[in-house]
Amino acid sequence: MKKTIGLFLVLGFLMLSCSDSVECEDIVCTKEFRTVSLRFVDANGNPQIVKDFTVINKRTGETMTPLNDMANQGLYIVASDSDKTKLSEKGDNVQVTATNSKTNVKIQADFVLSGGLCACHINKISGPDTIQL
Repeated sequence: MKKTIGLFLVLGFLMLSCSDSVECEDIVCTKEFRTVSLRFVDANGNPQIVKDFTVINKRTGETMTPLNDMANQGLYIVASDSDKTKLSEKGDNVQVTATNSKTNVKIQADFVLSGGLCACHINKISGPDTIQL
């Protein structure tokens, strides 16, 4: 009897937990992996390295930690498809801050990025491609 009651409780819990699941429309996604990047350059267009590069989703207050393998060439990843579930479908304000490694001047840039649970990819709605130091 106890096993039967336990089984019904578990089944009931599972059924209730499924009612809050997100229903996505039938979508077809490509296999590409998208990123939103930001390039820092000097007055001559040469790549510049910055320090203390951070990305914060202003809606959630969460610090995003993008991979920046190209940082030595002045190219920094703001967000990628791996961040899409951290972003809303309508778009989130994302703030990028960095420090000029030569002058120690703090730099700030604002982006609007969208994603969501049902999104195939992230999307840059607004934000700079390049910042001249």
